[in-house]
Amino acid sequence: MGIVVDTRERVIEGDIGRSLAEMDFGCPPAVIRALYGSLEREALGYLGAGEVLRLQDAVGAWLADAYGWRVPREAIRPVADLVAGFRAILTHFIPEGEPVIVPTPGYMPFISMPPTINRPVIEVPMIAAGGGWRYDFEAIRAAFAQGARLLVLCNPHNPIGKVATEAELAEIERIVDEFGGIVFADEIHAPIVLDETARHLVYAARSERAAAHTITATSATKAFNIPGVKCGQLVFTNPEHLERWRRIGRWHEHQTSVLGVVATEAAYLHGRPWLAETVGSLRETVADAVSVLRESAGRTGIRVIAPQATYLLWIDLRHTGLLRGDVAAARAIRDAAQLVVTDGAECGAAGRGFVRFNAALPRPYAIEAMHRLVLAADAGRRRA
Repeated sequence: MGIVVDTRERVIEGDIGRSLAEMDFGCPPAVIRALYGSLEREALGYLGAGEVLRLQDAVGAWLADAYGWRVPREAIRPVADLVAGFRAILTHFIPEGEPVIVPTPGYMPFISMPPTINRPVIEVPMIAAGGGWRYDFEAIRAAFAQGARLLVLCNPHNPIGKVATEAELAEIERIVDEFGGIVFADEIHAPIVLDETARHLVYAARSERAAAHTITATSATKAFNIPGVKCGQLVFTNPEHLERWRRIGRWHEHQTSVLGVVATEAAYLHGRPWLAETVGSLRETVADAVSVLRESAGRTGIRVIAPQATYLLWIDLRHTGLLRGDVAAARAIRDAAQLVVTDGAECGAAGRGFVRFNAALPRPYAIEAMHRLVLAADAGRRRA
């Protein structure tokens, strides 16, 4: 696959990248039209029962069509976003002081938020092996044995881009069932699968046993690039969990935006062509970006495992000359290469010496960014 930027010509100036997981591609035209329509109707009130029903119907139809997962309408509940939903579940389903298990590197709020409400985090590092990633099942089992009750299952995984296999999900299911645990399944990146040999499997849809111990988080925000509209969903597949949520969830649901419902409905009903084109573009861009780093790995020491999903590159800088003492990796990369990245240490102890690069950029920018990183690593090695 050809590289689209010649490093001998500095055609792009200034910083490249963003630390948040959002795309530089706008969003589906259908979403824009729907939002304009709401503004023209001055439909800017609080979330009402009618909007909730519309959201449930749109999300339910998407889940059934995309994954064959059919859930009752009332099991789909609105929340402002993933983090708000996660915090609500920890607050109302997990007692204070009880640990939360997070495979790491993990999405930053999964690491930083639970301790702020007195839910300690047990980090379980993922294992890089055979050009991919795998879960440390024995460490997960040991974490449950230490008193943890909830496991965060981020699939597809942010930041490493892994898509879990059926065998892996089945083993997680066995362990969770053994300890009477709960799974918080973050499946927000599910529509963005780049590896055409991989398939997203909804954890809770696989068996009655998995459904009984799972609360699933989903949203149109990542796939359709609408995170600012503040509209996520929790799907409850255990009737007792749903009943508890009905008692305590009112004000959490109230934070959801009416415009978010409008955008979500439009994305799911009319955004598929845009999504297909966007995923195709991301597939090519990510492959080219990975190629740049791999072709230079022998001399730079930069390592990367191609993500199966998402648009995030998890880049290992531990064997380069780019890291400087106590300076955060993200700061070092911005200074050396004018790249804006997420510091891997924010994703847990397993992320120290790594950075997360958001490749959801026009291809010339993403490839230029990787060339800048290579050039900076070359310069760092010469200085060393």
